[in-house]
Amino acid sequence: MRSVWLVARREFAAYWTTPVAYVVVAMYLFVSGLFFFGELSGFVDLVQRSGPQAVDVNQQLVRPYLYSVSVMVLFLVPLVTMRLLAEERRQGTLEILLTTPAPEVSLVLGKYLAATGLYLVMIAGSVAHVALLFLFGAPDVGPVVTGFVGLLLCGMVYLAVGLFLSALTQNQVVAAALSFTFFLLLWLAAWASGMVDGALAEVLRYVSLAGHFENFGRGVVDTSDLVFYGSWIAAGLFAATQAVEATRWKP
Repeated sequence: MRSVWLVARREFAAYWTTPVAYVVVAMYLFVSGLFFFGELSGFVDLVQRSGPQAVDVNQQLVRPYLYSVSVMVLFLVPLVTMRLLAEERRQGTLEILLTTPAPEVSLVLGKYLAATGLYLVMIAGSVAHVALLFLFGAPDVGPVVTGFVGLLLCGMVYLAVGLFLSALTQNQVVAAALSFTFFLLLWLAAWASGMVDGALAEVLRYVSLAGHFENFGRGVVDTSDLVFYGSWIAAGLFAATQAVEATRWKP
């Protein structure tokens, strides 16, 4: 476990020695701020037209805001994961790391924790946005908390899969492009399910991240959603570990 934390600390610190972390966090704060301002303006207009008793701040402001943020995240997370293992391969340092006594899983978990730490820094901006609503109103705490839990889990899936895709190439741009394409397909699977019938439609609806995220936005925490996200995270980390282990035996 000590080796995991050592890798995580080193990798998290490395983010802040390059412009990557600053650019990603700044982009997130700027765009999410625009989303929040837009949703808040629309909500205030709705209150003025319909009256405060006819609106629900959770369903008509917080939920659409977090949904917009979740879409934005799939564009930004590839920038976080693209260098994690691809850069190690390009510089030839991955082979050096594999000569240490620490197992491959420690390297993968350490890098994953570092990326998750940066992601938490990002979404802290959204927490600050929504916290403003509690200063001037009384949103239901439950749907707000579950909405952020869904946003966190959704991002953790992206990070795990992105880490695996970063392990497959030496090129950061290729890793980012692969990650974005795969994330977008996962998100749009529910839309594609409306174009087919039968078992395929059910499969597409199940693998869609959008459908599972919607449940959290409604304040519903279903075991099947937790299993869904947990399975994707475990699969991504397992695949990344296998890709790193394959490097050890590469002639």
